[in-house]
Amino acid sequence: MANNNPRQKKGEGMVGICSYGAYVPLLRMKRADMVLPGGMGGPGEKAVANFDEDSLTMAAEAISNTLRGVDRNTVDGLYLATTTPPFLEKQTASFAAAATDLRSDILTVDVTDSLRAGTSALRLAADSVKAGSAKKVLVAAADCRLGYPLAPSEQNLGDGAGALLIGNKDVIASIEGTYSITSEFMDIWRNPDDKFIRTWQDRFALTAGYQPIGMAAIQGAMKKFNLQPKDLAKVIIPGPDARSLTNLGTSMGLNVMTQLQNAFFDVMGNTGTAFPIMLLIAYLEEAKPGDKILVVSYADGVDVILLQVTDAIEKCKGKKGLTSYLKSKLMVPNYLKYLHLRHLIPEEKSRLTPIVPGMSVLWRERYSLLKLHGSKCKQCGWTEFPIRRICAKCHSKDNFEEVRLADDKATLYSFCSDTNPIIPNATEPAMVRVVVDFEVGCRLEAEMAEGVLEELKVGMPLEMVFRKLERQGDIPAYYWKPRKPR
Repeated sequence: MANNNPRQKKGEGMVGICSYGAYVPLLRMKRADMVLPGGMGGPGEKAVANFDEDSLTMAAEAISNTLRGVDRNTVDGLYLATTTPPFLEKQTASFAAAATDLRSDILTVDVTDSLRAGTSALRLAADSVKAGSAKKVLVAAADCRLGYPLAPSEQNLGDGAGALLIGNKDVIASIEGTYSITSEFMDIWRNPDDKFIRTWQDRFALTAGYQPIGMAAIQGAMKKFNLQPKDLAKVIIPGPDARSLTNLGTSMGLNVMTQLQNAFFDVMGNTGTAFPIMLLIAYLEEAKPGDKILVVSYADGVDVILLQVTDAIEKCKGKKGLTSYLKSKLMVPNYLKYLHLRHLIPEEKSRLTPIVPGMSVLWRERYSLLKLHGSKCKQCGWTEFPIRRICAKCHSKDNFEEVRLADDKATLYSFCSDTNPIIPNATEPAMVRVVVDFEVGCRLEAEMAEGVLEELKVGMPLEMVFRKLERQGDIPAYYWKPRKPR
């Protein structure tokens, strides 16, 4: 499709997406194994968050990928969408902002309680930029939802995150229009004390909800945008399953083989609030200038967003989107292990002494623990972690600058492993501890993320990721861990 708009070619003078990043956990679970002995599971597999991952850590990694090559000091806000926040009374976005080293004088907002929260946050961010109250706003969406064990929803739901940077310069996909409808239709919900999602009868949810409400919104949007199906290069429509998605695309008059975005049901699953954002990112990885993209998000109504790709898209090629993460995976060995990762079976309490950090300590050390900052002496150049007021080499006091280690090159210096083999491959994962050398000159000892002992070699490259810590009682604790690059 030809692009004759000079503003579109430059990616300036409009509001839209400036950068993107996604995250899919390394672990995968075969649906065929998520059944009782003798049963038959569904085809394919789904993405599974590890024991030290949640919506916050996944969002943080997606944000970090979005900010590669971007000056993070230019970001004026972070809107984080999730239906599975780690806190019921504590903002998740502020935690994510700290972990990704954003400025403290920005607006952080949690958008939650609906699977449409991701696109709702996108609309809010775009409106902020249009109004001039912000120049760049990050939108992140992540979910780690649970279906009842052995229920169809358990097999369908996957874990993941996506993030978009919204601005008015270097725009790779401009927001050409938006359209929304609201609906009180009840098909999926969770009560305040529920651990698992609740659903009504599938046939009713589809024939009275997803199909007619979705179609009404799409028709209204197409009329507002003055578009025909043939004008669209790609349509992003998350659905409860592949069949329902195909039926809705056919009702629109689309060529479902070429115009309907692959939803990756067989390799990832339905990732909740992150689903439309992640599918959009998947197409942006291959989009061409001039492409018109329609993004549809269904839940408690429908959001429809029209995007047009600019020539600036070429600058984003090679970013860590969805494709690279889907290529790397580690299979969960069995259903019992999956239940253990989700804390869905009774477990013997660890005999290890619980580490319960004090809030005062966490606050004093927040720049080291959450931002992964070290200190570099201005007098002698000595670098160390965590931040030290007194240089260990020249003993100068309060004469240092903070250095960010999260993106610094790291290599493995040494490692060891210990495990609690109650049931091999089913209960406790092997705990691998490593010593990491950073290129800037300091050293860190930490627990390895996704550590496979047989794959470790002294001198191998590592990357740092933000993860939660286990065995911390009721005190939320997060920290950085090294892992093999993905």
